[in-house]
Amino acid sequence: MTTGFDVAMTIHTLFAALWTGGTLVVSGAVVPAARRELLPTDGLTLIARRFWYLTVASVLFLLFSGGHLAGTLYTAETLQTTGRGHRILAMVGLWLVLAVTLFFGFRRLTGSQSGGAATAATKARPWFLGASGVSIALLVLAGLL
Repeated sequence: MTTGFDVAMTIHTLFAALWTGGTLVVSGAVVPAARRELLPTDGLTLIARRFWYLTVASVLFLLFSGGHLAGTLYTAETLQTTGRGHRILAMVGLWLVLAVTLFFGFRRLTGSQSGGAATAATKARPWFLGASGVSIALLVLAGLL
């Protein structure tokens, strides 16, 4: 029989994988293609908009499913005094950093497109590279749990 814990864990894992994987794809394939003028402005805007929807959904689902999991598995004391709790808190911090970094990356990617897709992608590149680093750190921490 499936429990609320199992459902929360499945949702949490699914959206964490989609979000971090999507971040790596946008950073490693979409932004470089746009910088090389292989992706038109309309295509870049469409991809960015779709990835933004995934980002918003992931933030919300990870917030609620992660809150449920943390409330089920941990107390405030165990989060603060155990190695596993410290890793969970580090993941929460990195989750916030990823959301903020992607927000600014999207602003650069879809903001002023007067210079075209290549210019927008060049401005967004540092933000998406940073988001990729944060995504990898989140995956490593998840693997350590």
